[in-house]
Amino acid sequence: MNKVKGSFIMKALIHIALFLCGLNLVVGSYHILTYLDSYSANTTDFKETSEFQSKYLKYVERVAVYADYREKGYSGSLGYDSSSLDLSALFETDKEKPLYSDTNKQREDFDYYNAILNQPHSNFQYYVRNLKTGTVYCSSELNDKVAALDKKYGKKSMNAYLESAKSNDAYLIINTKTERYATNANRNYQYLNDENLSWVIDYINGNFISQLDNPDIKRGEYIICTTIVSGFPNQKDEFGFMFKEFQKLHDNYKNSIYPVPASFIVLLLFIGIVISFSGHKKGQEKIVTNSFDRCYTEVGFIFVVTGIIGLCFAAYYACRLLKWRFYLDTYYLLILAYAIIYPFCLFGFLSLIRRIKANLLFKNSLILRLLKHLQQFIRDFFAQQSITYRVFALIGLFAAIQFLAFYLYNRPILFNRRVEFLVVAIPDYCFLAYVLLKAAIDYNIITKETKEIAEGDLNHKIPVTTMQEPALTLAAYVNNIGDGLSVAVEEKLKSERLKTELIANVSHDIKTPLTSIINYVDLLKKENLANETAAGYLDVLSSKTWRLKTLIEDLMEASKASSGAISLNLEYLNLVELVRQSIGEFEDRFISHNLEAVLNMKEEPIYILADGRSTYRIIENIFSNANKYALSGTRIYVDILTEEETVTVSVKNISANKLNINSDELMERFVRGDLSRNTEGSGLGLSIAKSLAALEDAVFDIELDGDLFKAVLRFKRVYV
Repeated sequence: MNKVKGSFIMKALIHIALFLCGLNLVVGSYHILTYLDSYSANTTDFKETSEFQSKYLKYVERVAVYADYREKGYSGSLGYDSSSLDLSALFETDKEKPLYSDTNKQREDFDYYNAILNQPHSNFQYYVRNLKTGTVYCSSELNDKVAALDKKYGKKSMNAYLESAKSNDAYLIINTKTERYATNANRNYQYLNDENLSWVIDYINGNFISQLDNPDIKRGEYIICTTIVSGFPNQKDEFGFMFKEFQKLHDNYKNSIYPVPASFIVLLLFIGIVISFSGHKKGQEKIVTNSFDRCYTEVGFIFVVTGIIGLCFAAYYACRLLKWRFYLDTYYLLILAYAIIYPFCLFGFLSLIRRIKANLLFKNSLILRLLKHLQQFIRDFFAQQSITYRVFALIGLFAAIQFLAFYLYNRPILFNRRVEFLVVAIPDYCFLAYVLLKAAIDYNIITKETKEIAEGDLNHKIPVTTMQEPALTLAAYVNNIGDGLSVAVEEKLKSERLKTELIANVSHDIKTPLTSIINYVDLLKKENLANETAAGYLDVLSSKTWRLKTLIEDLMEASKASSGAISLNLEYLNLVELVRQSIGEFEDRFISHNLEAVLNMKEEPIYILADGRSTYRIIENIFSNANKYALSGTRIYVDILTEEETVTVSVKNISANKLNINSDELMERFVRGDLSRNTEGSGLGLSIAKSLAALEDAVFDIELDGDLFKAVLRFKRVYV
């Protein structure tokens, strides 16, 4: 499963799917909200919309006004060249109910209504018949149809037309005589209602008469029939344009109403997968974070939020520019904005998930850290009451005096406001400065005097006669620590001395009977025992007693070396000659173990100031250790390296056994490189060498690199 979570290809596919689901959700939601912003969810037909019905009512009112003009004798061309008229400008302003002020104004109004109602190929058609005179006013598109019906049906042609009109998408038939009307348009928006249509009836009947009109004119009753052509074939007039926009919005709404919930569910699924995969990397078990994930949580949050806001503004202005320059549809601009903002949002979201998985969300929180520090401060405040209360009281006293000073500045009592303020404030500041400077001086004294104690003078005391609290308490505690350290060091020295004396005494007591055993073993060997088994036992006994004697001698020497009980006779020694002499003495032993010593040193003498016996013992222990534990058939490299102030002897060999031990443990007493302890040796050689080197102010150390064993002995170089 970890391989799948860490697969780059799998992550890329999931992110692509997540991007597409989010895009579909955003675009679909935009279509749904855009549609619901203008229409209700139950609106499925353009004729049900308030836009259609309000516009339809407006055209019906125009028909009434236009028919009124025709009845008054106005006439004009029912058809016109649409290319000679700016229709878009014509539709910008709807004419209100006409006001007849003069004949020129009436002519202009008539021309306006004539142009509106008699557009070629209009989706809106009207039919008005004066029942008294039989006069018919109709759309230019209906002239041929009306003439054909008159020829075919005669007086019943009107009924035939009204029946045919009912087959259109929308119709409205008004009888002004009975003041009744019939329509198939929806009335939910209360546009085609009794109140609005009564105005149409009153107007065409001539009930609105101006002073210029003849009030004695007696008009007949009218049949007004208005229709919308089925399917809105002309998409360039007002109804066609509105129908086209509605259909576009409604189709987008229908295409989004079901995919949006499905996209939301799939989006949640992929978000869950992304959360599960986030932080995993191929070949690694733990959560992998980047440098941004490890920054402070609040800093990361501010960066992400600021970035998202900045990208939103950038996307807004970019879309605005593209729409202004290239007239792009809002749909494409929304996709562009989503593509700009989405990557940064995903970056911030995945960083949040990785922080939560790696337990960094609260661990790297600045607020949480501040709260923890505040909690610790409060705890320390009440825990150290003797100091905190004193400091708090000092701050309170300073604040109270300052408050008094500012009060006197605003309301002086005896002198000028400035004088009273300075008289009170200056001593307060001087007192505060004295307290702070005195605390700084006391703590500086404590720091300086504590350094003397830290450097080894445990009997040194900090002078406390001039100190004040809280530095006085601290100094007293430090002095007590010094006394305690002195006692502890003295006890430890006493313990080491007793231990050394115990080892020396026990070793001496063991050495005396051991010498007697060795002597008696030698006497038994001289008796020429005939029993070979008994002779073999004597050989083993002799070997073990000599080994025990060597161990006791090494133990005594180690005890003396570690306690410094050895007296040194310092003299100028030629280190090159001493090393060569030691190698010569070990040459036979090296050959018996199939080892070869390789020397790398200068011929001229190199001098050191040291004790000859102790220095020889150190070098002897190093070579003895190499002879015992070096791999047979290998070389022992001996190097003498010189510098201006020091000279170093380096001995390197390959261990026969695995060195599964560190260098510090190997320098301890009774620790041997041969863990099975089958080889000869007490395990004290390296420890003795280190102690003797320390007595001569030299440095002895070992370095391990795999099976490579390296002993380093460093002396101060002298020039003779």
